Amino acid sequence: MAQGSEFSSQQWLNGLLPEITSARRVLASADRLLRQDGTLERDIDAVLATYSIGVERLMKLALGTAAVSRGEGWPRNMGSTRQGWGHALDEMDERLRKTIREAVMVGGWDHQKLLDSWVCTLDNDPVWAATIKALRNYADAGRYHHLDQIRGGDVHSRSSWEMWEEVERAAIDGDAALTDHYLRTQNGAEFAPFEKALRHTVADAIKRWIAIVCLFGFHGVLGEDWKVMGADALPEDAIPVRALPGCDSR
Repeated sequence: MAQGSEFSSQQWLNGLLPEITSARRVLASADRLLRQDGTLERDIDAVLATYSIGVERLMKLALGTAAVSRGEGWPRNMGSTRQGWGHALDEMDERLRKTIREAVMVGGWDHQKLLDSWVCTLDNDPVWAATIKALRNYADAGRYHHLDQIRGGDVHSRSSWEMWEEVERAAIDGDAALTDHYLRTQNGAEFAPFEKALRHTVADAIKRWIAIVCLFGFHGVLGEDWKVMGADALPEDAIPVRALPGCDSR
């Protein structure tokens, strides 16, 4: 429990700690699923389901504890997707990045340049941008995409595979070595090693987002409670965190 916390001991023991432990374990499971060998077509729904649960929990905890630290209390509409919470993962991601960005821009932080580079990375990572859209689609309506096809009528969701292809394209376009590897597969090279490299590239981008959100806690950017919570959620092998090219010089 953080010193000077606005939460009660009961809230920590029965709410915050079990939830952050669950988020860490679920995200670790998702990471293993994405990195395992084999065709992603086999694993795509399991990957999206597991990541969407873990990311949603982590974001709600970060945003909720930050709001409490600011004296605003726990957000009352956190379960409402229509109000930008619930399963609206892309909207919560935007809200979290804005909260972090505004806090860091105040200046005067220890390791200011490092924090600036992390803000830049969160705001400009094309792989994460495509990933959070895919996770929002799956969590909100995409998981029912095929059932909606059976029902008939208008289908407003997109298939998991269609959304994930945009994630893969962002990863390939942003990595020269991966682009070259992909071109070799078009000329007859074995596809399995490329797919493994692609899966690891996406997994690395997601883990970097998780690590940066957690590490902002060490620096107090999201309040005193997130110092403890972020430390508990940090993936074991997430350090060192590499900023995006062009962000590390800021």
